[in-house]
Amino acid sequence: MTEIKKLTKIVLLVDTILWFIFGTLLTFLYDMTMNPEGWTNPFLPRLFGGVNYLSAIFAILMLRKKEWEEIKFTFEYFLGLIITTLIIEVTVFATFSSTFGASQILNNSFTITVEVVLLTLGIVTYIKQRS
Repeated sequence: MTEIKKLTKIVLLVDTILWFIFGTLLTFLYDMTMNPEGWTNPFLPRLFGGVNYLSAIFAILMLRKKEWEEIKFTFEYFLGLIITTLIIEVTVFATFSSTFGASQILNNSFTITVEVVLLTLGIVTYIKQRS
C-alpha cells in the first residue's frame, strides 16, 4: 500500500478551501456576487454549490486517510469534476462573453484561471502519487 504524499494532502486542502468558498458563493451569495446578466435559472448554480460543498466534505474525509489506494477513486472523481466544470465554463464564456458586462467577464476569467490551476495541480499530484 502506498502512503499519501504531502503534496497530495496540500492539494486536497487547497481544493477543500476553494470548494467551500465557491459553494458559499454559489449557494448563498449567488444573487449578490455571481449572478450574470440575464441568467434566469437561480437553482442550477445553487445545485452546483451543493456539489462543491459535498466535494469539500469528501476532501476533508480523504485528508484523514493514510493510504493512496483508499482515496484514489475519489481523487479521480475530483479531477473529472474539475475537467467537466472547466469545459462548461470555457464554453459558456466563449459563447456568451459578448453579452456579459466587464465584471462578469472578470469573474468568469478568474473562475477559469482558478480551475486551470486546480486541474494542473491535481494532474501533477496524481502523476507524482502514482510513481
